[in-house]
Amino acid sequence: MAVANWAEAVEIDPLPPEADEAQPWYRQGLMKATLTDHQNYYTRSDLKFAAMGLGIAATFAHTDVDEQFRHWWQTDVRSNAWDDFSHFSKPLGDGYISIAIVGTGALVGTLADQTHWGRATGEWGRRSLRAFAVGAPPLLLVQAATGAGRPGETTAESDWVPFHDTNGASGHAFMGAIPFLVAADMTESRFWSGLWYTGSIMCAVSRVNDDDHYLSQVILGWCLAEIAAEAVNLTQAKEGAMEVVPLVGGSGTVGVGVQFRR
Repeated sequence: MAVANWAEAVEIDPLPPEADEAQPWYRQGLMKATLTDHQNYYTRSDLKFAAMGLGIAATFAHTDVDEQFRHWWQTDVRSNAWDDFSHFSKPLGDGYISIAIVGTGALVGTLADQTHWGRATGEWGRRSLRAFAVGAPPLLLVQAATGAGRPGETTAESDWVPFHDTNGASGHAFMGAIPFLVAADMTESRFWSGLWYTGSIMCAVSRVNDDDHYLSQVILGWCLAEIAAEAVNLTQAKEGAMEVVPLVGGSGTVGVGVQFRR
């Protein structure tokens, strides 16, 4: 029910009325769009936001903030209820689970492309896969370049020691945030956007609660996810007001049509 309600708030251009069959997913120009995503990530993404995220994470990592926040959470906040919450939300950040979920969404969009909720779900799945693709290389680089360790490790702890360790940014926070951030970008409804943005921090919270990452590391992972989702959103905005699409008529005739976008 929730997915259906969200889909109603997503503006997806209808298929041309002449088309009797759903158009295949690859007509969306997936490879071309992914290349544009990478261009947007490094040229048009919010560099001020990226700098702010790096600055906050670096400050927390090289001061007592990370350790103090960790001590406060583990001592005064963590409870059985929070552990149950983490048990539910942590798997959403496991790579094979999150990719399987959005991949299923993309497949559903292909099979149910004649319905609005099907097109919305498929669009969400494809955009999420693209966001994973554009954000994963910078994530791996930042994880290694910062060289921070996990809580309790004596190698570097949260301090940034380049290439000393590979935990400077939380991969779970990154993977778990993208599907929610992409969903938030697809709707202009404040309610749904706020709901999805709230959901995007669930994996980050679980990593702090389970004492698997410092605050600075989940902030950095979430910021990288936000930048990746924004890069994909910029690609969608650049698609232009017109698209040429193939048409298949009921009598077996084929041709091309022009689809206008708002």
